[in-house]
Amino acid sequence: NLKSNIVMSLSASGASSALLHPNGRIYQYGSRVEIQAHDVHGNNKYAKMWYKGVSFTSENCALVYLVDSAGTRTTTDSFSDMSQDFSLAVFYNESRHGVGYQQEAMHLLQNAQYFVDDKKVQNWIINNVRISQTPDGLLRIARNSNKYQLRTSPSNGSATITTPFVHTTASLGQTSHLFVRRGERRMHYDGSSFIVRNAGHSAGFDDKNMLKVY
Repeated sequence: NLKSNIVMSLSASGASSALLHPNGRIYQYGSRVEIQAHDVHGNNKYAKMWYKGVSFTSENCALVYLVDSAGTRTTTDSFSDMSQDFSLAVFYNESRHGVGYQQEAMHLLQNAQYFVDDKKVQNWIINNVRISQTPDGLLRIARNSNKYQLRTSPSNGSATITTPFVHTTASLGQTSHLFVRRGERRMHYDGSSFIVRNAGHSAGFDDKNMLKVY
């Protein structure tokens, strides 16, 4: 989505995904999700969903916190550098690409289906992947009966990734936010307050960048 500066990618197996959005970045691989939430003042927030719970910190915070079944406490943890474009690595990982697959790719394209439905939505079906675009630009890409789905819209800068491993949404404008859900773990950021949730406990940073335990 060039208009909104959004990039989404999904690996061939669907086990890893990436979202690059003006509000933040999300990298999910297997059972782990790494999150970077962008702060306009430079105090970016970081979170990681993993087997211990949800750990989080911010650019200007010297401590790392962990929210687990016992509540919120300080911990030692590290976070990945997400400043580079990792979406291409996710896209090409496990994929069959290169000159050797050119003939197979051409065969799949020749067997692709295209139709416009009664709501003027354009639809393409290529190798069991369905791509649809509404007249206002909303784009959906889905496979396996919508079990794996990417959505983005140029009108409000929205993006959604839904897989059995993660559900994440982001948007610009009046409802500007970044949200991630994996199982019972959650992260929500609205540009000012940053909240993570796990096992019935919540904590994060408020609009003054102070730690808050809910």
